[in-house]
Amino acid sequence: MKTNLLKYLKLALIAVLMVNLTSCEIEIDSFYDDDSIGNYYYNRSIDLTSRTWVSFYQDVDGNYCCQELDYYMDRTGVDYIRVEYPDGYVETFEYSFRWNWENNAQTSIRMSYGPSDVSFLDDIYIGGNRLSGYLDGRNNFVEYQGKR
Repeated sequence: MKTNLLKYLKLALIAVLMVNLTSCEIEIDSFYDDDSIGNYYYNRSIDLTSRTWVSFYQDVDGNYCCQELDYYMDRTGVDYIRVEYPDGYVETFEYSFRWNWENNAQTSIRMSYGPSDVSFLDDIYIGGNRLSGYLDGRNNFVEYQGKR
């Protein structure tokens, strides 16, 4: 009788753990993905993924640069950078990343380029064909224009 009781207790414990883990996954996935989380302002995944985001800037060495970011609904993305040097030489870089919303207002994105290469875009605002925020710190405000 004792072995039967232990067997049923183990099964009950496993069932409770499975229900708890499943409910957490559903809540998190639906909360971050359904784009209907309330009446206050928040960024929507569909707006983020609906276009290529482009920024033109000069780097610290005075080279002209163009950066294009593509976010996809499957939480992957591509970061494309084109650098024009003063002598006319052009270099291009393409990096793949995985992204995720970092908070429930969807104003922060975590972009993982690799195991030890992570960037954050914080205080994001998406509107008027513009994506803006702070990239990897408060002293680096960036602004991108949408390109369809």
